[in-house]
Amino acid sequence: MNPNKSCHSEATGVSTIKVGEQLNSTSQLVSPSNMFTLGFFNFSHTNDTYLGIWYTNQSTKVWVANPSTPIISRSSVLRINPATGKLIIATGDTTFVNISDNQFTPGSSLTATLEDTGNFQLKNETDNQTLWQSFDHPTNVLLPGMKLGANLRKEQSWNLTSWLYDDITPGTFTLSWEAIDEASQRFIIRRPTGQVGI
Repeated sequence: MNPNKSCHSEATGVSTIKVGEQLNSTSQLVSPSNMFTLGFFNFSHTNDTYLGIWYTNQSTKVWVANPSTPIISRSSVLRINPATGKLIIATGDTTFVNISDNQFTPGSSLTATLEDTGNFQLKNETDNQTLWQSFDHPTNVLLPGMKLGANLRKEQSWNLTSWLYDDITPGTFTLSWEAIDEASQRFIIRRPTGQVGI
């Protein structure tokens, strides 16, 4: 049987989805204390659709899964791919966006949960291991518990990138925390014509 063609149940008003469940344009995940909401949204001046996280009582987006790859189809869904174990945005049997880049062990019990911190985590419940989390991929907002900086050993970096004023297309400025030498570091705001140290 093709796992991509299995039936999916809709999840809404809950904080977690499992393999076989999905979010569509009318369903949402809500963190346990109703602090944050995750779902699809669009702007009135465009048909582009995005998957994002926002404060439940505000419209301000604090994280977006696909800022550079807007979705045109309103039939796209968020789900865990049962074959690869990755979080994906899909239309039918076609994967439109791979959100996570995690490795997958067949037989693992996978869940994706929106936490009260605003962190969206993909976990292997079999060994309680976090496989991927939105906090490792910040967009333009730094929430408490997020990092700015770099892990040179893992080749991991955490930066903020500005958004255009009337859109969420990535803008021209990036805020990062970078090493000057072995003894000191500094914040850097980058832009195409150069950089300014703070």
